[in-house]
Amino acid sequence: MKILCTGNPKHQTVASAVQKVFPDADFASRETNYDLRMWDEESREHFIENVVNYDILINSSFICNGGQMKILNETVEVWKQGHIFNIGSTAEYDSKYGQYHVDKQALRTRSLQLNGIRLKTTHIVASGLNDGKPGHETWIDLVSVAQTIKWILEQPFDVPLIGMEKY
Repeated sequence: MKILCTGNPKHQTVASAVQKVFPDADFASRETNYDLRMWDEESREHFIENVVNYDILINSSFICNGGQMKILNETVEVWKQGHIFNIGSTAEYDSKYGQYHVDKQALRTRSLQLNGIRLKTTHIVASGLNDGKPGHETWIDLVSVAQTIKWILEQPFDVPLIGMEKY
């Protein structure tokens, strides 16, 4: 099992939690010479050349202009098998979030369309995540997201969609 997670584990993000649960995971961020916006061919080629070396992708970084969707689609183009985890948001259900709402809805739809064709996809709809910012202390602990991914990987069945919400 070789894992690539988008995001910088030095910041309080899903990537930092993935590093705790999967210490051998690798990370794609500016710090590791990835430009996940892929606005130029060189950035895109760098991502493609590297993602083929993994069989699990945790697509957790929000990137402007549909960046998560581009990461998903580029990975699907080059993988013959594997498991992609797309981190969504409860903003998928609320249009007040504008383009973010549209991007996350599209990511969920595409993830579900792709599941089981050649690979597995899991879309995780998560409400507020505790990123250490004031007022977020009672939100979902980031490690819970990584532990959920671990749990899904251990199951003998497919989990194409899962929601996490803390009340």
